[in-house]
Amino acid sequence: MSETSKFTEDILSAAKQKAQVIVSEAEVETYKALEEAKTHSGREAEDLVSSARAEAEGVKRRQMSETRHKLKIQEQVEKSKILNEVLEQARKRIMDVVKDEGKYTPYLADLVENGVREIGLETVVVHLNGTDLKRIDRVKMERDIGKKLDRTVKIEWSKEPIETAGGAVISSTDGRTRIMSTLDQRLDALESKLLVEAGKILFGQ
Repeated sequence: MSETSKFTEDILSAAKQKAQVIVSEAEVETYKALEEAKTHSGREAEDLVSSARAEAEGVKRRQMSETRHKLKIQEQVEKSKILNEVLEQARKRIMDVVKDEGKYTPYLADLVENGVREIGLETVVVHLNGTDLKRIDRVKMERDIGKKLDRTVKIEWSKEPIETAGGAVISSTDGRTRIMSTLDQRLDALESKLLVEAGKILFGQ
């Protein structure tokens, strides 16, 4: 074999060896890359699954929170309905008393008497609704109130009816001092107490 041929063969052999090394290294790198890709893909898959689970849990928690919130609102709405019914029943009972003249007249007299006592004037103006102005014996009521107070009281009965279910407004003649003793005002004043007491009885609050 000539030196040229030998040299060529040596070069080819070295080239083949180098190529084999490169191929082998490439195969190793490819294998490593594939394994890393698999691992990475696995991590990505796990991350996706984990993320999906977290998202699902988040959605579940949000839905449960929203459901609890809606139920709480619904509960409050139902409680409000019940308490409003309690107030309506209270108003109805008051109106039943107003319709019963035998019960209402003494009650109205007490309201007027207390108002006259509180205002402390010799002459007062009493304001009633239209129905009471027509049906109340004002002369008798004025006389009875004077006896209970043990002093002379002059009551001027306003001819202008007031808008109220019942009761009275007692005022000074100049209108600067007023004692509100209407049934509407008294019910409004009792409303918060009624709601608290009804809440305790109905809901244990």
